[in-house]
Amino acid sequence: MINRFLAPAALALIAFTGPAAAQTEDAQLLERKCAAGAMMSCANLAVLYKNGRSAKRDPVRALTLFLRSCEGGIDFACGNVGEMTYLGLGIRANATQGESIIKGACRRGDAWSCETARRHGFKMLKGKPA
Repeated sequence: MINRFLAPAALALIAFTGPAAAQTEDAQLLERKCAAGAMMSCANLAVLYKNGRSAKRDPVRALTLFLRSCEGGIDFACGNVGEMTYLGLGIRANATQGESIIKGACRRGDAWSCETARRHGFKMLKGKPA
C-alpha cells in the first residue's frame, strides 16, 4: 500500500509510464508470451514500443499491440489506444474518438485511463468521465 506521502509521486510515475512499466522490459520474452496469447504481455510490449524502452520506438507496432490487448480485455491497453488516437501516434489524430476510448476505459475502472483523461482536461464528474 502506498502511504499518503508517496502517493503523488506514485501517481506521477503511473501517469508517465502506466502500470505495465512495473513488468519486465525483456522485449523478447514479452514477444514470446504475447504470441502465446498473454494479453498483458502484449500490453507490456506495447509500452516498450510506445516509449522506446528496450525496443526501438515504433508507434504503429505499439498501437497494434495495444489494440490486440484491448480486444483481449486489458483496459489499460484500451486507454492507450485512446491516447494514441487522441494524439495521432501511429494513427491519424482523432480527438473525439480518442477521448471516447479513454473515457470508456476509465468508466470500466482503469486508473491509468482516468488519470490520462484528467491530464488531457476531459470533462469529468465526481472523478469519472462526463
